[in-house]
Amino acid sequence: MLGKKIIVFAAPVWFQCLTAQIFEWTMKIPLAAKAQVQMLSEGVVEPALPCDSVPEDLAPIWEFTEQQIRSGLPEPGPFTVQDLRCCFNHA
Repeated sequence: MLGKKIIVFAAPVWFQCLTAQIFEWTMKIPLAAKAQVQMLSEGVVEPALPCDSVPEDLAPIWEFTEQQIRSGLPEPGPFTVQDLRCCFNHA
């Protein structure tokens, strides 16, 4: 892999919610969101089962491509001070 050491430890849901809230307050794109923690705590870990198609009048008109989705995302890379919502960060 990357050859970096990973530390994993168990944490209660309240701690995960707290850290997610801090991430949301301090980062432009948070490492974790409160909604993600909530879904995981409720056991939503598998995708939904297939269902019937929506009626024709509710079906999407345009199909998203991978290129369109990637154009709305930031460039891949490590987190830096530029990712923080700080008053000294004017970039």
